[in-house]
Amino acid sequence: MNPAIDPFVTGSVVAASLAPQAVDTFEPTLRRLLAGQQFFVKLADGRWRPQGCQLGLGCCCFAFSDLQHPVERQEHQH
Repeated sequence: MNPAIDPFVTGSVVAASLAPQAVDTFEPTLRRLLAGQQFFVKLADGRWRPQGCQLGLGCCCFAFSDLQHPVERQEHQH
C-alpha cells in the first residue's frame, strides 16, 4: 500500500471526513461529531487540524492519511 501524497500547501483548507481509525481514541460523543465532513487547515509541519475550536479540538492534529476524500475549499474573491 502506497502512502497518500499530500498535494496541498501550508494554510490550505480542505473539506474531508476522518478515517474511522483516526477517531477511535476519542470518546463516543466526539466520535459522533467527527463522523461527518469537517474543514481542516494544513499546518507548516504538514499536519492537519480542524478549523475553528467549536469541538474543542484546536490542539488535535491529524496526518494527511487520516483525511478521507479531501477537497480544497475555494475562497471567493470579491
